[in-house]
Amino acid sequence: MGLSRKILLITIGILAISLLVSSMLNVLSFRSKYTDALLTGSFGIGYSIESLLTELLALGLPLDSLSGMDNKLVEVVKKNSHIAYAGVTDELGVVLFHSDKSLIGYHFTDPVAEKILKVKSPIWQIYDRFDGERYYDVSIPLFDHDEDYVGVVRLGFLSSIVDQKVEEAIAQIIINVLVTFVVIALLLNLFLRRSVIDPVKQLSGYAESIANGKFDSKTAIRSKDEIGRLSYSLHEMGGILQKQIVELKQSGRELEQRIEIRTRELADINQDLKKSNAGLSEALEREKELSDALRNSEERFRMLFEKSKAVMLTIDPGSGEILAANHAAEVYYGYHIDQLLNKNIGDINVLTDAEIAHEMDLAKREERNHFYFQHALASGEIRDVEVHSGPIDWGGKQVLYSIIHDITDRKKAEAELDRIAHYDSLTGLPNRLLKSDRLNQAIVRAKRRGHLVAVCYLDLDGFKPINDKYGHDTGDLVLVEIAKRLEHTVRGGDTVSRIGGDEFVIILTELESQEGCEFILQRVMQVIEEPIILQDIELVVSASIGFTLYPSDDSDADLLLRHADQAMYVAKDRGKSCIHLFDPEQDRQVKAYRENYDRLSKAITDNEFVLYYQPKVNMYTGQVIGMEALLRWFHPEQGMLAPGSFLHIMTDTDLEIELGKWVIDRALEQQQLWQSQGMDLTVSVNIGPHHLQHADFVHHVKEALIKYDTVPANKLELEILETTSIEDLSRIIQPLLRCQEMGVQITLDDFGTGYSSLTYFHRLPVNTLKIDQSFVCDMLEDPQDLAIVESVVRLALAFHHPVIAEGVESLEHGAALLRLGCQLGQGYGIARPMPAADVTHWREEWRNNTAWQSLNKRLEIDSSRDVESAVIGHQQWLTQSIEAITKADSQSTRSLLDSNSCPFGRWFHGAGYFKYGHLEQYGKLREIHEHIHLLAEELRNLSGSGNREHAQQRLEELISMHDQFIEELQSLVKRIN
Repeated sequence: MGLSRKILLITIGILAISLLVSSMLNVLSFRSKYTDALLTGSFGIGYSIESLLTELLALGLPLDSLSGMDNKLVEVVKKNSHIAYAGVTDELGVVLFHSDKSLIGYHFTDPVAEKILKVKSPIWQIYDRFDGERYYDVSIPLFDHDEDYVGVVRLGFLSSIVDQKVEEAIAQIIINVLVTFVVIALLLNLFLRRSVIDPVKQLSGYAESIANGKFDSKTAIRSKDEIGRLSYSLHEMGGILQKQIVELKQSGRELEQRIEIRTRELADINQDLKKSNAGLSEALEREKELSDALRNSEERFRMLFEKSKAVMLTIDPGSGEILAANHAAEVYYGYHIDQLLNKNIGDINVLTDAEIAHEMDLAKREERNHFYFQHALASGEIRDVEVHSGPIDWGGKQVLYSIIHDITDRKKAEAELDRIAHYDSLTGLPNRLLKSDRLNQAIVRAKRRGHLVAVCYLDLDGFKPINDKYGHDTGDLVLVEIAKRLEHTVRGGDTVSRIGGDEFVIILTELESQEGCEFILQRVMQVIEEPIILQDIELVVSASIGFTLYPSDDSDADLLLRHADQAMYVAKDRGKSCIHLFDPEQDRQVKAYRENYDRLSKAITDNEFVLYYQPKVNMYTGQVIGMEALLRWFHPEQGMLAPGSFLHIMTDTDLEIELGKWVIDRALEQQQLWQSQGMDLTVSVNIGPHHLQHADFVHHVKEALIKYDTVPANKLELEILETTSIEDLSRIIQPLLRCQEMGVQITLDDFGTGYSSLTYFHRLPVNTLKIDQSFVCDMLEDPQDLAIVESVVRLALAFHHPVIAEGVESLEHGAALLRLGCQLGQGYGIARPMPAADVTHWREEWRNNTAWQSLNKRLEIDSSRDVESAVIGHQQWLTQSIEAITKADSQSTRSLLDSNSCPFGRWFHGAGYFKYGHLEQYGKLREIHEHIHLLAEELRNLSGSGNREHAQQRLEELISMHDQFIEELQSLVKRIN
């Protein structure tokens, strides 16, 4: 690269860095200011929403009852292009209103949501939402009229909006920088060429001439700057080099003459070395022959001396002196042969005389010709050896020969095998085998001494999350630490063993009482719960302990351990981190439960379950609208069993899920058969919350609908119990929504029996409500049950949900329900549950049932009478209201103010709406009726607050409005007649 380009690039580089640093600072400033502007706008929008909601909440309305907010939030997002979403959550993070309606009911539990719910003040945060996008999230808390925290307004805009603006600013800066660089480059290039580059080229040419040995060329540079001084120096250097080259040539000729003389001298010396090397080669050859002969002789001697690689000694039987030793002995013991021959066998054998005598006696009894000793090596190391010994003649003298085999490694291997067989490899605690042996010994001692033995089964709580989060290596370290703590806590005669996973068994011996056992176990619980510090990570676990006491529990070792195990599971069921003593009666119940559970599992395998079907009808039209599939167990010995006798056994178990899948499949199979016979019926099945929350539930419903593809999805109905706990609610919403997306209908069963009816009604995706039979059965005799049924029907009609009553015991029940506006019914008065084969015959009988089929005519007659009664009733209501306002009696009118609770209102929103709600006059009547009640409430408030005279003056307004109402009502009566 040329010098001009280098200088140009360096200069441009310096300018570029300066411009880039300046540009980055400008961009960062722009980004910050633009983000602040967007956040300020978002806070403004959020405060406007918060202000609107605060005004509504000030009226005493619950946050989740504010209708129309979803549309308002959608409008906010549309009008403000930078806003990506807007929503309102309750104090738990559950979405009540949102611009994205699919998120209504969604529970935000991410760290951002947790901080928002915790701070309870306006904040903004960077939010990586579940959809993978990054947002600037603005949150403003909501407080009701009592200043209680009830929820949060959340708005957000995409961080990409800011990024896009920043990118536009960067693009503009880049264009400006490029233009600046081009102008500067042109000016620099012109300046450098005239001032630097051309003179440097002349100097470069002169330097190249010098390098080629041409010293005559000159430069035309005459300036006095650095380049001029460099030109002068080059000319001076050229003269000096020319002089030195001449001198070097002269020195080279002299050096060549001296080298030639030295070469001749070295040639003479080389001839002398060749003659000397020839004589040396002959001497080396003779030396090699002698060395080979000597080596062969030594090899023959070694092979003759050491006939065996085994360690061998010959010993004087009287004195124990070592008479001879082979090379293997020398190597093995680490002594020189002379040292060995100066030793006595007693110097090597470290066993005492008594131990040696015992070993020799033992060998004699076991009839073996070898002994087990321990020998000391020169290094001081003690080795286990096996010695084979016998008599031999040695130079005419009777001596003992000994062949020694080192068995140290074998002994270690045997010890390791024994350790593996009896001890846990991770913690070093006794394992199952050794634990069983010690337990049997403890039982024997307890029988002899009259003490108690406690068998304690311990399972760690919270260990699995540690394993899952930090890995098995960390989990193993936790187990090792727990094992150390347990060993240090129990007494010396007690046993701690690990039997697998995070389960331990403790055997406490020599106990005087149950209290003494519990004292030790409480101490065990305390040391386990102490924090465990591993690599700056603080981990905490606890334990559930079950124990049983021998001889109170007079069982063998295996059964004692099983009883302690059962007690441990009871401790876990009671909330974990507790101790539980084995209870024989509870054990009997557990065994009975398991036997029943196993019997139910066998019943599923043996196909002993059947489905009965109970009809659902439209009591007004007489149409059969569907069947509810009800489970029955055809027990081989006990006959047909109702679900109440066995369903509780499989609740919240895998059997519930397995049987639930079976019910769905069999119901769809039967529905498909009825469809082929021309019966278009909806079939409903009952689904428990445990099954509904199973990960495979939605997939199975989808697969079943594919398998029975002739059955439309909207002909399958899932009935869920309203008594499902509020904790299950958030987990069952998503499965129900996904089923609804497929077209499946959802019915809320036993409505009114739960403690959170309105919560369920508001949040669950329900198509139909089913009134519990406990209210319907007694509604004709019990006014409270009648009021409950009436309120449920009105609630359902107000929200345009079909409502079906179960427990319809008679024709009178049907007539009463129709008067309230409930058309759909189910119960013994219509039909009992029946086998699928009987449904066709029952339908024929139902068509011919004149009492039920003519019920609508009876209702029409009753409705005409009810209109006349309603007119009279409302006139009486007006008289009572005027009297109460005049007397300022607030208590007497309070029950009359609700437009739904007066005699006319109950008919109007019940049977009247059912029969005449489609008429145009009905809508007018509803408006006038509500205005009358609102005016009556306003006058009551005036009278009660001391403005009775003003209230009385406005009574004419109330009477006039009532007369208009009566005219409209009479017009309706004429239309009916």
